[in-house]
Amino acid sequence: MLEESTTLTQNFLEVISDPQPVTIVSYQACPAHVVNTWSSYIKVVDDSTFLVPAAGMRSIEADIAAQNSQLILTFGSMKFEGTEGPGRGYHVYATGEFVEAGEYFDLMKADLPWLRKVLVVHVQEVKQKI
Repeated sequence: MLEESTTLTQNFLEVISDPQPVTIVSYQACPAHVVNTWSSYIKVVDDSTFLVPAAGMRSIEADIAAQNSQLILTFGSMKFEGTEGPGRGYHVYATGEFVEAGEYFDLMKADLPWLRKVLVVHVQEVKQKI
């Protein structure tokens, strides 16, 4: 059975713990913009918020600044059982904001000195796809 939630579930957190690529899409932009990061860089703050370091991500940042803060993030791992066998994947529907100072920025900058800003992701829905 496919899992759906408005918060980060334990099954989702298992997938995010496996260092895999993560895709971030600002889909309301025209055209849509797509960037990538690694799940190992992401810090979970609580069950509906996580932080993504931004070295680049200028296209997504511009979309958010233009009031297009709706994002889809994709996560997956072959390491965990999914609905049809090995492999579990999720789409996370969220809004985002970029910060360049404050608690979240300082927290991320301590571990990742190369970051320029932090993308704060506010989860609206988590849907398991496989």
